[in-house]
Amino acid sequence: MKRGALIALVWTLPWLQLPSGNRASSRHLDRYAVVLVLDGARPDYLDLTAMPNLRWLVHNGVVYDRAFVGQEIANTPPSHATIGTGVFPRRHGIEGFWWQNPVTHAVTRPTDNQAVQNGALDAIMAEHHVPSIAAAIKSVDRSARIVAVSGHKCYAAEAMGTADADYILCALIYHGRWVAQAVRGHLPPPGAIDNPHWDHPIPNPHGSEAAAVQQWSLGQENHWTTSYALWAFRRVAFPRLLMINLPETDVMGHFSGARDQTMATLMRGFDSDLGRILAGYRKAGILRRTVFVVTADHGMSRIDTRLPFSILDRAIALAGATKVYLEADTAAAIGIREGWRAKTVALDIPRLAGQAIDGSYYRVFSMGAWRYLPAYTRSDLPAAMRSAMRSLADTDASAEGPNVLVFYAPHITTGDRVVRGYHWLAGHLGPQWDDQHIPLIVSGIGVRHGLLSHYPARLTDIAPTLERLIGVPVTPSDGVVLADSQVRPSQVEITRQRARSRSLTPEIMALMQRSGAR
Repeated sequence: MKRGALIALVWTLPWLQLPSGNRASSRHLDRYAVVLVLDGARPDYLDLTAMPNLRWLVHNGVVYDRAFVGQEIANTPPSHATIGTGVFPRRHGIEGFWWQNPVTHAVTRPTDNQAVQNGALDAIMAEHHVPSIAAAIKSVDRSARIVAVSGHKCYAAEAMGTADADYILCALIYHGRWVAQAVRGHLPPPGAIDNPHWDHPIPNPHGSEAAAVQQWSLGQENHWTTSYALWAFRRVAFPRLLMINLPETDVMGHFSGARDQTMATLMRGFDSDLGRILAGYRKAGILRRTVFVVTADHGMSRIDTRLPFSILDRAIALAGATKVYLEADTAAAIGIREGWRAKTVALDIPRLAGQAIDGSYYRVFSMGAWRYLPAYTRSDLPAAMRSAMRSLADTDASAEGPNVLVFYAPHITTGDRVVRGYHWLAGHLGPQWDDQHIPLIVSGIGVRHGLLSHYPARLTDIAPTLERLIGVPVTPSDGVVLADSQVRPSQVEITRQRARSRSLTPEIMALMQRSGAR
Protein backbone atom coordinates (compact mmCIF):
# COMPACT_ATOMS: atom_id res chain seq x y z
CA MET A 1 0.00 0.00 0.00
CA LYS A 2 1.27 3.47 -0.84
CA ARG A 3 1.81 5.78 2.19
CA GLY A 4 -0.65 7.85 1.82
CA ALA A 5 -20.78 27.48 32.24
CA LEU A 6 -22.16 28.63 28.97
CA ILE A 7 -23.71 32.09 28.75
CA ALA A 8 -26.26 32.64 31.48
CA LEU A 9 -28.88 33.99 29.11
CA VAL A 10 -31.89 31.71 28.83
CA TRP A 11 -33.98 32.28 25.73
CA THR A 12 -37.11 30.17 25.76
CA LEU A 13 -38.93 29.69 22.45
CA PRO A 14 -36.95 32.58 20.96
CA TRP A 15 -38.44 32.43 17.50
CA LEU A 16 -41.70 33.73 18.92
CA GLN A 17 -39.96 37.11 19.24
CA LEU A 18 -38.43 37.21 15.78
CA PRO A 19 -39.59 39.60 13.06
CA SER A 20 -41.86 38.19 10.42
CA GLY A 21 -41.70 38.52 6.67
CA ASN A 22 -40.27 36.37 3.89
CA ARG A 23 -36.66 36.98 2.99
CA ALA A 24 -35.13 35.11 0.10
CA SER A 25 -31.77 33.46 0.67
CA SER A 26 -28.88 35.31 -0.91
CA ARG A 27 -27.02 33.55 -3.72
CA HIS A 28 -23.94 35.76 -3.18
CA LEU A 29 -21.24 33.38 -2.01
CA ASP A 30 -19.00 35.57 0.08
CA ARG A 31 -19.36 33.38 3.17
CA TYR A 32 -17.52 30.38 4.59
CA ALA A 33 -18.42 27.59 7.02
CA VAL A 34 -16.60 25.38 9.51
CA VAL A 35 -18.16 22.28 11.10
CA LEU A 36 -16.34 20.84 14.12
CA VAL A 37 -17.54 17.44 15.37
CA LEU A 38 -16.28 16.39 18.79
CA ASP A 39 -16.89 12.70 18.33
CA GLY A 40 -18.97 11.24 21.17
CA ALA A 41 -18.81 14.41 23.27
CA ARG A 42 -21.33 15.11 26.01
CA PRO A 43 -22.44 18.74 26.46
CA ASP A 44 -21.12 18.79 30.02
CA TYR A 45 -17.56 18.29 28.73
CA LEU A 46 -17.63 21.94 27.66
CA ASP A 47 -17.93 22.99 31.32
CA LEU A 48 -14.93 21.03 32.63
CA THR A 49 -12.27 23.66 32.01
CA ALA A 50 -11.74 27.24 30.88
CA MET A 51 -12.34 27.46 27.11
CA PRO A 52 -11.85 31.08 26.03
CA ASN A 53 -12.00 30.40 22.30
CA LEU A 54 -15.20 28.40 22.59
CA ARG A 55 -16.65 31.19 24.75
CA TRP A 56 -15.93 33.59 21.91
CA LEU A 57 -18.09 31.44 19.64
CA VAL A 58 -20.79 31.25 22.32
CA HIS A 59 -20.75 35.04 22.71
CA ASN A 60 -21.21 35.38 18.95
CA GLY A 61 -23.81 32.69 18.52
CA VAL A 62 -26.60 30.47 19.81
CA VAL A 63 -26.27 27.46 22.13
CA TYR A 64 -28.86 24.67 21.86
CA ASP A 65 -28.88 23.05 25.29
CA ARG A 66 -31.40 20.34 24.32
CA ALA A 67 -29.82 19.34 21.02
CA PHE A 68 -29.90 15.62 20.37
CA VAL A 69 -28.94 13.12 17.70
CA GLY A 70 -32.57 12.56 16.77
CA GLN A 71 -32.05 9.26 14.95
CA GLU A 72 -31.02 5.64 15.25
CA ILE A 73 -28.56 4.18 15.43
CA ALA A 74 -26.56 6.73 17.44
CA ASN A 75 -23.03 6.07 16.25
CA THR A 76 -20.38 7.63 14.05
CA PRO A 77 -21.00 6.64 10.40
CA PRO A 78 -24.75 7.38 10.12
CA SER A 79 -24.50 10.53 12.22
CA HIS A 80 -21.74 12.02 10.07
CA ALA A 81 -23.70 11.18 6.94
CA THR A 82 -26.68 13.00 8.47
CA ILE A 83 -24.56 16.05 9.35
CA GLY A 84 -23.41 16.26 5.74
CA THR A 85 -26.79 15.60 4.11
CA GLY A 86 -29.58 16.67 6.46
CA VAL A 87 -31.44 13.37 5.99
CA PHE A 88 -31.99 10.31 8.18
CA PRO A 89 -30.25 6.93 7.70
CA ARG A 90 -33.40 5.58 6.08
CA ARG A 91 -32.68 8.00 3.21
CA HIS A 92 -28.90 8.27 3.02
CA GLY A 93 -28.30 4.53 3.38
CA ILE A 94 -25.51 4.59 5.97
CA GLU A 95 -27.00 2.32 8.63
CA GLY A 96 -24.05 1.86 10.97
CA PHE A 97 -20.60 0.35 10.69
CA TRP A 98 -22.10 -2.60 8.83
CA TRP A 99 -25.46 -3.95 7.72
CA GLN A 100 -27.14 -6.55 5.56
CA ASN A 101 -27.34 -6.28 1.79
CA PRO A 102 -31.09 -6.71 1.15
CA VAL A 103 -30.48 -8.63 -2.09
CA THR A 104 -27.56 -10.94 -1.30
CA HIS A 105 -28.08 -11.06 2.50
CA ALA A 106 -24.31 -10.68 2.87
CA VAL A 107 -22.77 -8.28 5.37
CA THR A 108 -21.91 -4.89 3.91
CA ARG A 109 -18.84 -3.34 5.59
CA PRO A 110 -18.28 0.02 3.84
CA THR A 111 -16.52 1.65 6.80
CA ASP A 112 -13.52 -0.69 6.74
CA ASN A 113 -10.40 1.19 5.64
CA GLN A 114 -10.03 -0.59 2.31
CA ALA A 115 -13.72 -0.16 1.50
CA VAL A 116 -13.51 3.55 2.28
CA GLN A 117 -10.46 3.81 0.02
CA ASN A 118 -12.44 2.10 -2.73
CA GLY A 119 -15.26 4.65 -2.46
CA ALA A 120 -17.86 2.40 -0.84
CA LEU A 121 -19.55 5.15 1.18
CA ASP A 122 -19.55 7.49 -1.82
CA ALA A 123 -21.23 4.80 -3.90
CA ILE A 124 -23.92 4.03 -1.32
CA MET A 125 -24.96 7.65 -0.90
CA ALA A 126 -24.87 8.19 -4.66
CA GLU A 127 -27.21 5.21 -5.11
CA HIS A 128 -29.59 6.81 -2.61
CA HIS A 129 -29.49 10.18 -4.45
CA VAL A 130 -28.96 12.12 -1.26
CA PRO A 131 -28.62 15.90 -1.02
CA SER A 132 -25.59 17.40 0.71
CA ILE A 133 -24.22 20.72 1.92
CA ALA A 134 -21.29 20.22 -0.44
CA ALA A 135 -23.58 19.74 -3.45
CA ALA A 136 -25.69 22.77 -2.50
CA ILE A 137 -22.58 24.96 -2.41
CA LYS A 138 -21.32 23.64 -5.74
CA SER A 139 -24.72 24.19 -7.34
CA VAL A 140 -24.02 27.90 -6.91
CA ASP A 141 -20.24 27.97 -7.29
CA ARG A 142 -18.50 25.12 -9.07
CA SER A 143 -15.12 26.59 -8.13
CA ALA A 144 -15.86 26.27 -4.40
CA ARG A 145 -13.65 23.82 -2.54
CA ILE A 146 -14.98 21.45 0.14
CA VAL A 147 -12.64 19.74 2.62
CA ALA A 148 -13.53 17.01 5.17
CA VAL A 149 -10.89 15.83 7.66
CA SER A 150 -10.54 13.29 10.47
CA GLY A 151 -7.79 11.46 12.28
CA HIS A 152 -8.12 7.68 12.09
CA LYS A 153 -11.85 7.82 11.27
CA CYS A 154 -11.60 8.07 7.49
CA TYR A 155 -15.20 6.87 7.28
CA ALA A 156 -16.41 9.85 9.33
CA ALA A 157 -14.74 12.35 7.01
CA GLU A 158 -16.07 10.61 3.92
CA ALA A 159 -19.63 10.23 5.22
CA MET A 160 -19.73 13.89 6.24
CA GLY A 161 -18.08 15.28 3.13
CA THR A 162 -20.01 13.02 0.71
CA ALA A 163 -18.94 12.39 -2.88
CA ASP A 164 -19.15 16.14 -3.58
CA ALA A 165 -16.24 16.96 -1.26
CA ASP A 166 -13.06 17.78 -3.13
CA TYR A 167 -10.66 16.55 -0.46
CA ILE A 168 -11.28 13.87 2.18
CA LEU A 169 -8.29 13.61 4.49
CA CYS A 170 -7.44 11.30 7.39
CA ALA A 171 -4.68 9.22 9.01
CA LEU A 172 -3.72 5.59 8.55
CA ILE A 173 -1.07 3.38 10.11
CA TYR A 174 1.87 2.54 7.84
CA HIS A 175 4.98 0.71 9.04
CA GLY A 176 4.39 1.43 12.71
CA ARG A 177 3.49 5.10 12.44
CA TRP A 178 0.56 7.31 11.60
CA VAL A 179 0.82 8.97 8.19
CA ALA A 180 -1.24 11.54 6.31
CA GLN A 181 -3.66 9.87 3.93
CA ALA A 182 -6.68 10.73 1.81
CA VAL A 183 -9.58 8.86 0.25
CA ARG A 184 -9.08 7.94 -3.39
CA GLY A 185 -10.89 10.32 -5.67
CA HIS A 186 -10.54 13.05 -3.04
CA LEU A 187 -6.75 13.49 -2.94
CA PRO A 188 -5.34 16.88 -1.91
CA PRO A 189 -2.66 18.86 -3.74
CA PRO A 190 0.94 17.72 -3.09
CA GLY A 191 2.49 18.47 0.27
CA ALA A 192 1.04 16.09 2.86
CA ILE A 193 0.77 12.54 1.50
CA ASP A 194 4.21 10.88 1.26
CA ASN A 195 5.64 13.74 3.31
CA PRO A 196 7.54 12.51 6.42
CA HIS A 197 6.71 15.82 8.13
CA TRP A 198 3.25 14.39 8.82
CA ASP A 199 4.48 11.07 10.21
CA HIS A 200 3.58 10.48 13.85
CA PRO A 201 5.09 7.56 15.78
CA ILE A 202 2.77 5.17 17.57
CA PRO A 203 3.51 5.47 21.31
CA ASN A 204 4.40 2.59 23.58
CA PRO A 205 1.05 0.95 24.45
CA HIS A 206 2.23 0.44 28.03
CA GLY A 207 2.95 4.14 28.49
CA SER A 208 -0.59 5.40 29.11
CA GLU A 209 -4.26 4.55 28.83
CA ALA A 210 -4.56 6.66 25.69
CA ALA A 211 -1.58 5.00 24.04
CA ALA A 212 -3.06 1.59 24.84
CA VAL A 213 -6.59 2.14 23.54
CA GLN A 214 -6.18 4.64 20.69
CA GLN A 215 -2.51 4.36 19.64
CA TRP A 216 -2.00 8.09 20.19
CA SER A 217 -0.95 9.91 23.34
CA LEU A 218 -3.78 11.90 24.88
CA GLY A 219 -4.68 14.92 22.77
CA GLN A 220 -2.22 14.22 19.98
CA GLU A 221 -4.68 12.84 17.44
CA ASN A 222 -7.02 15.82 17.69
CA HIS A 223 -4.06 18.21 17.45
CA TRP A 224 -2.63 16.38 14.42
CA THR A 225 -6.05 16.37 12.74
CA THR A 226 -6.45 20.12 13.26
CA SER A 227 -2.98 20.72 11.83
CA TYR A 228 -3.84 18.65 8.74
CA ALA A 229 -7.08 20.62 8.33
CA LEU A 230 -5.26 23.95 8.61
CA TRP A 231 -2.66 22.81 6.08
CA ALA A 232 -5.51 22.05 3.66
CA PHE A 233 -7.16 25.38 4.48
CA ARG A 234 -4.05 27.26 3.39
CA ARG A 235 -3.05 24.92 0.56
CA VAL A 236 -6.35 25.15 -1.30
CA ALA A 237 -6.78 28.86 -0.62
CA PHE A 238 -9.62 28.81 1.88
CA PRO A 239 -12.33 26.19 1.25
CA ARG A 240 -15.93 27.38 1.38
CA LEU A 241 -16.70 24.49 3.73
CA LEU A 242 -14.26 22.85 6.14
CA MET A 243 -15.60 19.87 8.12
CA ILE A 244 -13.48 18.31 10.88
CA ASN A 245 -14.10 15.16 12.93
CA LEU A 246 -12.05 15.04 16.15
CA PRO A 247 -12.08 11.38 17.27
CA GLU A 248 -10.50 11.26 20.72
CA THR A 249 -13.51 12.21 22.84
CA ASP A 250 -15.22 9.07 21.57
CA VAL A 251 -12.41 6.56 21.99
CA MET A 252 -11.29 7.88 25.36
CA GLY A 253 -14.89 8.27 26.51
CA HIS A 254 -15.51 4.56 26.05
CA PHE A 255 -12.49 3.41 28.03
CA SER A 256 -12.16 6.15 30.63
CA GLY A 257 -15.87 6.09 31.40
CA ALA A 258 -16.03 9.76 30.35
CA ARG A 259 -13.75 10.55 33.28
CA ASP A 260 -13.68 14.30 34.03
CA GLN A 261 -9.89 14.59 34.22
CA THR A 262 -9.37 12.91 30.85
CA MET A 263 -12.09 14.91 29.17
CA ALA A 264 -10.88 18.19 30.70
CA THR A 265 -7.48 17.57 29.13
CA LEU A 266 -9.08 16.92 25.75
CA MET A 267 -11.28 20.01 26.06
CA ARG A 268 -8.26 22.21 26.84
CA GLY A 269 -6.57 20.80 23.78
CA PHE A 270 -9.68 21.34 21.66
CA ASP A 271 -9.95 24.96 22.75
CA SER A 272 -6.32 25.54 21.87
CA ASP A 273 -6.86 23.96 18.44
CA LEU A 274 -10.02 26.02 17.98
CA GLY A 275 -7.90 29.08 18.70
CA ARG A 276 -5.57 28.06 15.87
CA ILE A 277 -8.52 27.73 13.51
CA LEU A 278 -9.91 31.14 14.50
CA ALA A 279 -6.45 32.68 14.08
CA GLY A 280 -6.12 31.13 10.62
CA TYR A 281 -9.46 32.51 9.48
CA ARG A 282 -8.65 35.90 11.04
CA LYS A 283 -5.30 36.06 9.25
CA ALA A 284 -7.00 35.16 5.96
CA GLY A 285 -9.41 38.07 6.47
CA ILE A 286 -12.51 35.88 6.42
CA LEU A 287 -13.28 35.25 10.11
CA ARG A 288 -16.16 37.75 10.13
CA ARG A 289 -17.60 36.06 7.03
CA THR A 290 -17.59 32.55 8.48
CA VAL A 291 -20.28 30.41 10.12
CA PHE A 292 -19.09 27.96 12.78
CA VAL A 293 -20.91 24.86 14.03
CA VAL A 294 -19.60 22.90 17.03
CA THR A 295 -21.42 19.65 17.74
CA ALA A 296 -21.06 15.90 18.32
CA ASP A 297 -22.26 12.88 16.40
CA HIS A 298 -23.63 11.14 19.50
CA GLY A 299 -23.45 11.28 23.27
CA MET A 300 -21.91 8.91 25.80
CA SER A 301 -23.57 6.97 28.63
CA ARG A 302 -21.82 5.48 31.65
CA ILE A 303 -22.18 1.71 31.98
CA ASP A 304 -23.68 0.17 35.13
CA THR A 305 -24.85 -3.22 33.81
CA ARG A 306 -23.76 -5.61 31.06
CA LEU A 307 -26.16 -7.75 29.02
CA PRO A 308 -24.34 -10.82 27.66
CA PHE A 309 -24.08 -11.16 23.89
CA SER A 310 -25.18 -14.75 24.42
CA ILE A 311 -28.73 -13.62 25.24
CA LEU A 312 -29.07 -11.97 21.84
CA ASP A 313 -27.56 -14.99 20.10
CA ARG A 314 -29.88 -17.33 21.99
CA ALA A 315 -32.97 -15.34 20.98
CA ILE A 316 -31.93 -15.52 17.34
CA ALA A 317 -31.35 -19.26 17.58
CA LEU A 318 -34.66 -19.90 19.39
CA ALA A 319 -36.47 -18.12 16.56
CA GLY A 320 -34.83 -20.41 14.02
CA ALA A 321 -33.13 -17.44 12.39
CA THR A 322 -29.63 -17.03 10.98
CA LYS A 323 -27.61 -14.09 12.26
CA VAL A 324 -26.07 -11.99 9.50
CA TYR A 325 -24.70 -9.25 11.73
CA LEU A 326 -25.08 -7.77 15.20
CA GLU A 327 -24.10 -4.21 16.07
CA ALA A 328 -24.61 -3.67 19.78
CA ASP A 329 -23.69 -1.36 22.62
CA THR A 330 -26.41 0.45 24.61
CA ALA A 331 -28.89 -0.90 22.06
CA ALA A 332 -28.75 -3.65 19.46
CA ALA A 333 -29.25 -3.64 15.69
CA ILE A 334 -29.68 -7.17 14.37
CA GLY A 335 -29.73 -8.46 10.82
CA ILE A 336 -31.10 -11.95 10.13
CA ARG A 337 -31.43 -13.85 6.88
CA GLU A 338 -35.04 -14.93 7.54
CA GLY A 339 -36.71 -11.52 7.83
CA TRP A 340 -40.11 -13.07 8.50
CA ARG A 341 -38.77 -14.30 11.85
CA ALA A 342 -37.84 -10.81 13.06
CA LYS A 343 -40.94 -10.46 15.25
CA THR A 344 -40.14 -13.69 17.07
CA VAL A 345 -36.58 -12.54 17.73
CA ALA A 346 -37.89 -9.17 18.95
CA LEU A 347 -40.26 -10.95 21.36
CA ASP A 348 -37.69 -13.44 22.65
CA ILE A 349 -35.01 -10.90 23.59
CA PRO A 350 -37.05 -9.09 26.29
CA ARG A 351 -38.36 -12.47 27.48
CA LEU A 352 -34.77 -13.57 28.07
CA ALA A 353 -33.32 -10.23 29.20
CA GLY A 354 -36.19 -8.96 31.38
CA GLN A 355 -35.90 -5.47 32.84
CA ALA A 356 -32.78 -4.70 30.81
CA ILE A 357 -35.00 -3.95 27.80
CA ASP A 358 -37.15 -0.85 27.31
CA GLY A 359 -38.44 -1.82 23.88
CA SER A 360 -37.91 -4.09 20.89
CA TYR A 361 -39.01 -3.50 17.29
CA TYR A 362 -39.16 -5.49 14.08
CA ARG A 363 -39.02 -4.16 10.55
CA VAL A 364 -41.94 -4.60 8.14
CA PHE A 365 -42.90 -3.33 4.70
CA SER A 366 -46.42 -1.94 4.92
CA MET A 367 -48.48 0.43 2.76
CA GLY A 368 -45.55 1.04 0.43
CA ALA A 369 -43.00 1.94 3.10
CA TRP A 370 -40.64 0.36 5.59
CA ARG A 371 -41.44 0.90 9.25
CA TYR A 372 -40.76 -0.58 12.68
CA LEU A 373 -43.51 -2.14 14.75
CA PRO A 374 -43.19 -2.65 18.50
CA ALA A 375 -42.94 -6.27 19.60
CA TYR A 376 -42.44 -5.31 23.23
CA THR A 377 -42.48 -2.09 25.22
CA ARG A 378 -41.81 -1.88 28.93
CA SER A 379 -45.22 -1.53 30.61
CA ASP A 380 -44.34 1.32 32.97
CA LEU A 381 -43.05 3.68 30.27
CA PRO A 382 -45.23 6.74 29.61
CA ALA A 383 -46.84 7.26 26.23
CA ALA A 384 -44.42 10.04 25.30
CA MET A 385 -41.43 7.74 25.85
CA ARG A 386 -43.05 5.04 23.74
CA SER A 387 -43.66 7.59 21.01
CA ALA A 388 -40.08 8.84 21.19
CA MET A 389 -38.63 5.35 20.83
CA ARG A 390 -40.91 4.52 17.91
CA SER A 391 -40.04 7.80 16.15
CA LEU A 392 -36.33 7.19 16.60
CA ALA A 393 -36.62 3.64 15.32
CA ASP A 394 -38.39 4.78 12.17
CA THR A 395 -35.47 7.05 11.20
CA ASP A 396 -33.66 3.78 10.42
CA ALA A 397 -36.51 2.11 8.51
CA SER A 398 -35.37 1.08 5.03
CA ALA A 399 -34.55 -2.03 3.04
CA GLU A 400 -31.04 -1.92 4.52
CA GLY A 401 -32.17 -1.24 8.08
CA PRO A 402 -31.81 -3.87 10.81
CA ASN A 403 -34.51 -6.51 10.98
CA VAL A 404 -34.65 -6.04 14.75
CA LEU A 405 -33.91 -3.00 16.92
CA VAL A 406 -33.61 -3.48 20.68
CA PHE A 407 -33.51 -0.50 23.03
CA TYR A 408 -31.99 -1.11 26.45
CA ALA A 409 -32.84 0.58 29.74
CA PRO A 410 -30.44 3.39 30.71
CA HIS A 411 -26.78 2.60 31.43
CA ILE A 412 -26.79 -0.94 30.06
CA THR A 413 -24.42 -2.19 27.38
CA THR A 414 -23.84 -5.48 25.60
CA GLY A 415 -20.91 -7.44 26.98
CA ASP A 416 -17.46 -5.88 27.24
CA ARG A 417 -14.63 -4.92 24.91
CA VAL A 418 -11.24 -5.14 26.57
CA VAL A 419 -8.20 -3.45 25.02
CA ARG A 420 -4.88 -4.13 26.75
CA GLY A 421 -6.62 -4.50 30.11
CA TYR A 422 -8.87 -1.44 29.75
CA HIS A 423 -12.61 -2.10 29.87
CA TRP A 424 -15.60 -0.57 28.06
CA LEU A 425 -16.95 1.81 30.70
CA ALA A 426 -19.25 4.05 28.64
CA GLY A 427 -21.22 3.53 25.46
CA HIS A 428 -23.85 4.75 23.01
CA LEU A 429 -26.15 3.55 20.23
CA GLY A 430 -29.67 3.79 21.59
CA PRO A 431 -32.44 6.27 22.41
CA GLN A 432 -31.57 7.07 26.02
CA TRP A 433 -30.83 10.73 26.73
CA ASP A 434 -27.14 10.28 27.52
CA ASP A 435 -26.70 8.55 24.15
CA GLN A 436 -28.70 11.20 22.32
CA HIS A 437 -27.80 14.49 24.06
CA ILE A 438 -25.11 16.44 22.18
CA PRO A 439 -23.61 19.94 22.22
CA LEU A 440 -24.64 22.30 19.43
CA ILE A 441 -23.33 25.82 18.96
CA VAL A 442 -24.04 27.89 15.85
CA SER A 443 -21.97 31.05 15.62
CA GLY A 444 -20.75 33.69 13.23
CA ILE A 445 -22.11 35.71 10.35
CA GLY A 446 -25.89 35.89 10.13
CA VAL A 447 -26.33 34.37 13.61
CA ARG A 448 -27.89 36.05 16.63
CA HIS A 449 -25.46 36.67 19.48
CA GLY A 450 -25.21 35.37 23.04
CA LEU A 451 -28.41 33.35 23.18
CA LEU A 452 -29.41 30.03 24.73
CA SER A 453 -32.19 28.12 22.99
CA HIS A 454 -34.16 25.23 24.45
CA TYR A 455 -35.30 24.10 21.00
CA PRO A 456 -34.56 20.35 20.55
CA ALA A 457 -32.36 20.70 17.49
CA ARG A 458 -31.34 17.51 15.69
CA LEU A 459 -28.42 16.57 13.47
CA THR A 460 -30.73 16.86 10.46
CA ASP A 461 -31.07 20.60 11.16
CA ILE A 462 -27.39 21.36 10.64
CA ALA A 463 -27.32 21.09 6.84
CA PRO A 464 -30.34 23.32 6.05
CA THR A 465 -29.23 25.87 8.65
CA LEU A 466 -25.73 26.07 7.21
CA GLU A 467 -27.06 26.35 3.67
CA ARG A 468 -29.27 29.23 4.75
CA LEU A 469 -26.41 31.03 6.51
CA ILE A 470 -23.90 30.50 3.70
CA GLY A 471 -26.37 31.84 1.16
CA VAL A 472 -27.11 28.85 -1.06
CA PRO A 473 -30.48 27.25 -1.88
CA VAL A 474 -31.79 25.25 1.06
CA THR A 475 -32.15 21.65 -0.06
CA PRO A 476 -35.28 19.75 1.06
CA SER A 477 -34.26 17.52 3.96
CA ASP A 478 -35.50 15.84 7.12
CA GLY A 479 -34.43 18.87 9.16
CA VAL A 480 -35.50 22.48 9.46
CA VAL A 481 -33.64 25.74 9.26
CA LEU A 482 -33.00 26.80 12.85
CA ALA A 483 -34.93 30.05 12.57
CA ASP A 484 -34.10 31.09 16.11
CA SER A 485 -30.42 31.22 15.16
CA GLN A 486 -30.97 33.59 12.24
CA VAL A 487 -30.70 37.37 12.33
CA ARG A 488 -33.30 37.54 9.55
CA PRO A 489 -35.42 34.38 9.41
CA SER A 490 -38.37 34.05 7.07
CA GLN A 491 -41.88 33.58 8.38
CA VAL A 492 -41.94 30.13 6.78
CA GLU A 493 -38.82 29.13 8.71
CA ILE A 494 -40.27 30.41 11.97
CA THR A 495 -43.51 28.50 11.40
CA ARG A 496 -41.74 25.26 10.55
CA GLN A 497 -39.55 25.38 13.63
CA ARG A 498 -42.55 26.12 15.86
CA ALA A 499 -44.39 23.11 14.45
CA ARG A 500 -41.38 20.85 14.88
CA SER A 501 -40.95 22.04 18.46
CA ARG A 502 -44.52 21.06 19.32
CA SER A 503 -43.87 17.47 18.20
CA LEU A 504 -40.31 17.02 19.47
CA THR A 505 -40.43 18.72 22.87
CA PRO A 506 -42.71 16.15 24.61
CA GLU A 507 -40.53 13.35 23.27
CA ILE A 508 -37.21 14.76 24.43
CA MET A 509 -38.73 15.58 27.82
CA ALA A 510 -39.71 11.91 28.10
CA LEU A 511 -36.17 10.84 27.15
CA MET A 512 -34.74 13.19 29.77
CA GLN A 513 -37.13 11.94 32.46
CA ARG A 514 -36.35 8.29 31.68
CA SER A 515 -32.63 8.91 32.13
CA GLY A 516 -33.06 11.08 35.22
CA ALA A 517 -31.78 14.21 33.47
CA ARG A 518 -32.84 17.65 34.62
